[in-house]
Amino acid sequence: IHVMNHFIDLKQFVKSYPIVLLLIASLVGLIPESGPHIFFISLFAAGTIPFSVLLANSISQDGHGVLPLISMCIKDTIIIKVLNVIYAFIFGLIFYSLGF
Repeated sequence: IHVMNHFIDLKQFVKSYPIVLLLIASLVGLIPESGPHIFFISLFAAGTIPFSVLLANSISQDGHGVLPLISMCIKDTIIIKVLNVIYAFIFGLIFYSLGF
């Protein structure tokens, strides 16, 4: 995050493209691992992103919990992940519009 701040002004990006950031946070949740979520937690803790972005990522993030489902039925996994991203983006927009 500190290295990225030297190349990109994250606070300006958040102010300029909040909807894009919500979409990115929702889509990062497609990664079936919990590591990327730490990135958004760190940005929120530093005051760089609003709560709505953290919420969107939290809703779409399943961590390692989806890995067993991938081995059982890839179709169900895709359906669940797509629904998670849609709900994450919608709730992120609602909370963003409420000022969170």
